[in-house]
Amino acid sequence: MSRMFPRLMIGGLLLVALASLVVGRAIELPRAVPPFNQAYTDGPGAWGDCPLGTDGCPDQVCTTGCLTTAFASVLAYYGVEVSVAAADSCTGHPRSGMDPGILNDWLRANAAYGRCARDPIGNCCLDWARLPGDVKLTFHVNRSDVGLNPVASVVIDHALRQGRPVIAGVHWGAFCHGGTDQTEDCHWVVLTGKADESYSIVDPYNADSSSPYGIRTTLDAGVRGAYIIDRFVIVERDPSLTPLDIEDPSAARGTQAEDRSGPSAVVLLATLALVAALVLLVTATGN
Repeated sequence: MSRMFPRLMIGGLLLVALASLVVGRAIELPRAVPPFNQAYTDGPGAWGDCPLGTDGCPDQVCTTGCLTTAFASVLAYYGVEVSVAAADSCTGHPRSGMDPGILNDWLRANAAYGRCARDPIGNCCLDWARLPGDVKLTFHVNRSDVGLNPVASVVIDHALRQGRPVIAGVHWGAFCHGGTDQTEDCHWVVLTGKADESYSIVDPYNADSSSPYGIRTTLDAGVRGAYIIDRFVIVERDPSLTPLDIEDPSAARGTQAEDRSGPSAVVLLATLALVAALVLLVTATGN
């Protein structure tokens, strides 16, 4: 008994260390997601007052453009750029690059807004199939009304570890828009990482209309409240395209790239720790 207890203690400590290693591991994308503010209406190149949608849609980017703004952030993250002619630009000038104004103009010019069931007139909803063709989308549903389902959490964590941002439709109360009965996908945000059990996000709504930047915060401290995910979209750059000329994150972040590069290293450490613990337990039982 005197020899068994220390071995059991060591095995238990190894298991605790293993759990801490897996649970406490932070997830971070290899580079920052550019944050944009849908409500940017007061400043150079402001896009918030630009019309969103086509065929008489009464919406503006500042009021219902959170999804378009979120996609502008993710497309900019991947280095995707588009061009719009002066005739199609809200500014009246030809523009190239990627921000919510440029993307919205491109979507309007390319018939990438469709009819929403809840909209009385016009084409106000983003047509997912008509986004710029440099990314592919994978759609998922969070099957929980009170938090993130464990299955959805695993899928999101894996995507983030692979360097793929996640755009999520969220709600934050029983009725997100006051007098309306909408209870899901009331707002769209970009998931960019995870620390402990808290997801970091770019919230595309910033009440400061003079700032073009969205808010970097967490899922449980969104600008409008504690967000609950309804559905989410993993956005991946088409692997058939030429790789982006992006600075190696290891050069800018020191050892972080080594830390990120190692789902396999984490699995190896976990396996070794588990094997060691089991060997000690078996030995202790045998004695």
